[in-house]
Amino acid sequence: MSSLEKPQPDQPAVGAPHPLEQSATLGGMPSPQKMPDKALQPTGQDLRQTGQDAREIGQNSREAKQDLRKSGQDLREARQDLRQSSQNNRETSQDTRETGQNTRETSQEYQESGQAIADVETRHQLLVNSVTDYALYMLDPKGFVVTWNVGAERSKGYTAEEALGQNYALFFLPEDVQAGVPEKELATAARDGIYQTEAWRRRKDGGKFWALITLTAIRGSDSKLVGFAKVTRDMTERKAAEEALRIRNAELDRYRIIVENVADYVIFTLDAEGRINSWSLSARNVTGYPAEMALGRDYSFVFTPEEIQSGAPQRELAEATRTGRCATENWRIRRDGAPVWSVGVLTAIRNDSGSVLGYVRVGRDMTEQKRLEESLEKMAADLELRVADRTRELETTVAELQRKNREVESFVYIVSHDLRAPLVNVQGFARELDESCKRLRETILASPGWEHVWPKVEAILDDEIAEALHYISTSATKFERLIDALLGLSRQGRQIYQMKRIDVWELVSNALANFQQSIEAAGAEIEMHELPAATADFTALGQVFSNLIGNCLKYRSPERKLKIEIGGQSGGEMLHYWVRDNGLGIPESGRARLFQVFQRLHPKQAEGEGMGLAIAHRIVERHGGKIWAENNQGHGATFHFSLPSKPASTAKASGIQENL
Repeated sequence: MSSLEKPQPDQPAVGAPHPLEQSATLGGMPSPQKMPDKALQPTGQDLRQTGQDAREIGQNSREAKQDLRKSGQDLREARQDLRQSSQNNRETSQDTRETGQNTRETSQEYQESGQAIADVETRHQLLVNSVTDYALYMLDPKGFVVTWNVGAERSKGYTAEEALGQNYALFFLPEDVQAGVPEKELATAARDGIYQTEAWRRRKDGGKFWALITLTAIRGSDSKLVGFAKVTRDMTERKAAEEALRIRNAELDRYRIIVENVADYVIFTLDAEGRINSWSLSARNVTGYPAEMALGRDYSFVFTPEEIQSGAPQRELAEATRTGRCATENWRIRRDGAPVWSVGVLTAIRNDSGSVLGYVRVGRDMTEQKRLEESLEKMAADLELRVADRTRELETTVAELQRKNREVESFVYIVSHDLRAPLVNVQGFARELDESCKRLRETILASPGWEHVWPKVEAILDDEIAEALHYISTSATKFERLIDALLGLSRQGRQIYQMKRIDVWELVSNALANFQQSIEAAGAEIEMHELPAATADFTALGQVFSNLIGNCLKYRSPERKLKIEIGGQSGGEMLHYWVRDNGLGIPESGRARLFQVFQRLHPKQAEGEGMGLAIAHRIVERHGGKIWAENNQGHGATFHFSLPSKPASTAKASGIQENL
């Protein structure tokens, strides 16, 4: 029988001793098989003992049955628990299968999310590395570099391998490191969240650059500092532009001071619409209008009503816009109503693209000279009426006097107004340029890394600029000497030429040297022939050759290479000189007025006042010679002039000078 089966009542278990046998055994009696026959007869005591044993056995049996029933109940509960556990196991198995499916799906989603995150990180890294104008990198809380982009490598010169792990103080100037600037920047960014500044920073090669810097603190979700984001941009070019602008403004201030202290000239500027936007002290003195009454007003407010009605202001602005400048001589009106004879030039100011930014007007009050000229003209007319009955020679003399007086007035105007002021500026700026070159030399020699650029800079400063300054100084000096001589002639009424024997070959060589840059720029070929020595004024004769050579350079043909020939010959009483070119030649319409003042035969070809040939004509005539021109066969022109082999007599020269 199974151990879980309930035993039948009052039936001993299989293999168990009979109750009586058990009792005997329990009582310590010998086994019944070994007992003698007479022992089978029980005694009373034995029966009582046996009853007692039977009761104990019954009690034990009841307890055993009760234990058995309890064991059955436990068994049934165990079976129920087993069935419930089996059900739970089946449900758990189902949950496990579902959990496994969810786990697999979650794993798939995690893999996809991880790929997306990786893609975002890759795009972010590509974005950071594509920024080459900015240095973008991160620092740990102590300032050590933990990331590095291409822009940082480009601006600072360090590769990622060289920069990562380095403290960012590596990029500061030594004096900033000693002053604790890197630590102060980190502390400020950590305290305020962000730190911005502009300062010098150091490259790997030791050079420095001006940087725009932003340092931002990075904190985690628990507000704990995890590092810094550093953004740096190289602003060296902007810094240099600002410095250049500062220097330019300083130069403009100096120019303004010069303009405000020019007493004899009326100088003011206009905007592109013709409204006055600057007004010098001399303009106030001449016109009577203070700056507060002139600024912002239209250019026409100083014109006469008749000129305003005829559109003269608009024509002047249009002429200056079209040709670059407009020279005028006309009446203007002062604040008190008095007329002023104004002689001046309106010049257009353009930017690099050619657009007109405004205009500058430079003029001079020539009222007294105008009155004098009118008086002279009136006196000449009266004199002509009084001497009408005189001889033809006297009439010719008077006519010549009138003509020369008009030429002198025009010539004085050109020399004193259009030539003196630019010459002063050239000399002043030449000296300033020389001083600037000296300061530039000192600045470069004091700069880090000067030895890398000094050979080229030294060649520019000591050779090119020094040579240019030499040519400028030489030309300005000669020009000033000629102007002073001519102004002296106008003031004193006579001028004595310093007549001496001149090596004309050397004189022409010096004149060509002054045009060296223009000759090289034009790619001109120069051919010199025999040039006999002459007795003349060195400066005046040099001016004749310079004017003729300058015309060759200015009026060259764009269709062929320029060739200039200079030569002469001696024989008889006159020396003959000539300058020949293959340029544009002389228009037939201009031959009659070729040597008159203010005549320009090719005004669109080059700038000029139309005075060069008139001056050459006057100089040659005063030396007792003559000048003429002719077109060459095919193209170009040849200018000839003659000089006496022997100097003119003192009386003759004096007579000519007195007529002047």
